[in-house]
Amino acid sequence: MERTGSGGRFRIAVLQEKSKAGRLEENTAAVLSHMEEAKRHGADLLLLPECFLTGYSLPVENSQAIGPDDPYLTQVCQAARCLEIGVVVTAFTRGTERPRNTAFVVDKTGKILMEYSKVHACDFADEACLEGGREFCVCDFHGIRLGVMICYDREYP
Repeated sequence: MERTGSGGRFRIAVLQEKSKAGRLEENTAAVLSHMEEAKRHGADLLLLPECFLTGYSLPVENSQAIGPDDPYLTQVCQAARCLEIGVVVTAFTRGTERPRNTAFVVDKTGKILMEYSKVHACDFADEACLEGGREFCVCDFHGIRLGVMICYDREYP
């Protein structure tokens, strides 16, 4: 996807691939590889599928979710800085009482600009094990204003 902005074109690479539940090392290696490929193709930002880093498998417990200092998330941030490409990296993260479905917007310097957790976690079926986020937010990604929504958040705002 391309968007022309004041500084030229803004190119987004979108990954359509299933990750492996609980296989953070393998999933991180896949993210790094796809970041390199996206950069080679001139992308400014790589968008990952829902919960790609941890794998999307429910139910999940808070103890199985990642924290803000997670080494795999740190590796992705370091790669973003080295490759000079942004990434929206997704994972189950530790919530207050239950895990959250979260997206991190990482800029081309490896800085986490925004941590957004899905607000409208469904209270039925397997997703009932999740805790909803508190707010919708936006960030400035190198002059482009970005917001993120996850799955049902676009259906039930």
